[in-house]
Amino acid sequence: MYKPVAQLVLSPTERYDIKALNLEDFLPTAWLGVVGESDAVDVETAYERVAVVRTAVTLRANALASLPWEITNRRGTLVAFDAERLAGIIRNVEIDLCLYGAAYVLRDPAAPLGLRRLHPRTITPVTDAKRGLVGFVRRTSSVELRLEPDAELLYLWEPSVRGEVEPGVGLVTTALTQARALLAAERYQTAYFERGAVRPTVWMFAQRPTDAERSRFEQWLRQLVSGIRNAFRHLALSSEIKTVTLGDTLSDAVKPELLQRAAELMITAFQVPMSLVFSNASNYATALRDYQTFILLTILSRAREIVAMLQPHFAAYNQILRCNEARIDAVQNAELEKAEAIQRLAGQPVLTLNEARARLDLPQFVEDAADQALLRLRNRLAIAREAVAVGIETAEALRLVGLTTERVESAADAKALKSTEEDELMPYERQLYRDLKRAFQQLRQMMLDGANEITAQAFRNELYPAMRGNLETIARLFADEAQRALGIAVDVDTLLADWAERATRYQVEELLYPYTRDYIARAVAVWQQTPNADRAELIKMIEPVVGARRAETIAITAATEAATAGVRTYRDALRAEHNLDYVMVWETANDERVCPICGSLHRRREDDWGGRAGPPAHPRCRCGVRLVRRDEA
Repeated sequence: MYKPVAQLVLSPTERYDIKALNLEDFLPTAWLGVVGESDAVDVETAYERVAVVRTAVTLRANALASLPWEITNRRGTLVAFDAERLAGIIRNVEIDLCLYGAAYVLRDPAAPLGLRRLHPRTITPVTDAKRGLVGFVRRTSSVELRLEPDAELLYLWEPSVRGEVEPGVGLVTTALTQARALLAAERYQTAYFERGAVRPTVWMFAQRPTDAERSRFEQWLRQLVSGIRNAFRHLALSSEIKTVTLGDTLSDAVKPELLQRAAELMITAFQVPMSLVFSNASNYATALRDYQTFILLTILSRAREIVAMLQPHFAAYNQILRCNEARIDAVQNAELEKAEAIQRLAGQPVLTLNEARARLDLPQFVEDAADQALLRLRNRLAIAREAVAVGIETAEALRLVGLTTERVESAADAKALKSTEEDELMPYERQLYRDLKRAFQQLRQMMLDGANEITAQAFRNELYPAMRGNLETIARLFADEAQRALGIAVDVDTLLADWAERATRYQVEELLYPYTRDYIARAVAVWQQTPNADRAELIKMIEPVVGARRAETIAITAATEAATAGVRTYRDALRAEHNLDYVMVWETANDERVCPICGSLHRRREDDWGGRAGPPAHPRCRCGVRLVRRDEA
């Protein structure tokens, strides 16, 4: 790149004794003032300094972030989330892909949405010749951290043509040649005016100037190239001076048509329509078509790649990240064009008026009584579908919305009524069942009295007393039974009390309440849309989470866990007090009612349980454990 003035520094004796110099006799350092240092342009510089690069990358990132992103549970119900945070993560992913060809997001529980962007330059892939990608190494300052793919670090790479397991180059790298041209032109133009609008020039005196004239000339020259304000200063000299100008003029070096061509090639590399960048690129109709093509062919394909990248994180929470493509204007316009083409071909409209209004999120338009009846039927069916989604039987859901008047007793209801008979419970399960049933009755009464939700405090106040003492009692019962079988006494009272406290808090606060809260919230939403539904109807909807059937399931499962905890605590005390090494063995009833999961564990030692802590292996599991010496066959 050219800079305006060439300066050759000579010693005082050389300055007037040398009449001419060959160009090849100049030292390399003598040309630094002309061509400057290395003008390397990397992707960061191109993004920060070249307006077209910044605009193209920003257009892609903002287009992706503004798509209608949604998070749903496995049943398709929308989940509330911080939309701005998610949009920011997606925007950063696209910027990193454009600049570096790779994007990395750390699964950080402390970050919003549990996701945090990592700079691609801090990440190095770790590969194996047979297994391919096996991990990543993150280096920051003096810290080196190993990260596992998907489990800890989510990643997305541009395809690479130079290797099998490595990221490809970003779009900015592809456009770097044109970016260098634009940046060089900008630098040349800036330097030209900073040097007083003077091109690189050699000044030749016809005869040796006096020291005074030389001093005046040097001072004038320094002022001349010190900025545009001094560009037209004058100096009178008695000696004749000839000038030789190097390089092209500003208009020849910085040609608008060449710069425009470089910008267009760069925009092509980013797959961004020129009509979105240059205002004079096309008319409105063409710009609209270009935008639609940009969304359908470029942005949506990238959105699907980002969904595949982030989905492992949301799947861990039983959630699904998706882009609702049906709500995108470009997609709707494309579908509308198809419908218009079919209408011209068939001579009949493809969509009814109300179907078209539904696509625009407008209320339904009713023309006559028949339409009104059809609309009411559709609305009731929609409400019934929501009721089925929260776990209500199909026949019961139809009855609730007024599509049938019969009270249908499902097989599940009949089985629940039968299974709540206390005769089918084990003796140590009955008191826990009674207390849980009483607690759920109190919660059900709260909803009947007008509450639309059950708070965490209210849930804990009812469930904690019902479970805490019963769990400790059951655990002590089985610890004592194991003690009688072995005939070795140990003190486990304090240990069992501590376990019962921890287990009750975990059961109530981490397992039972979140599911109860979410189920009731969905049921209330359906109930509020149900015509003429009273509080009794709401209680029927939430019966699966506050009824006797659930109280029985919790009682059986928690009692089995307490029994296992009692034996385990006794085993640990034997090891601590008497240095006796016992192991637990899984025991089932070994009859036709044993499930495949428990059947495969029958009489297996705890080392062969596949990472399980012991029974229960599933809800309503009644398996048990016994102790044997480790050295027994």
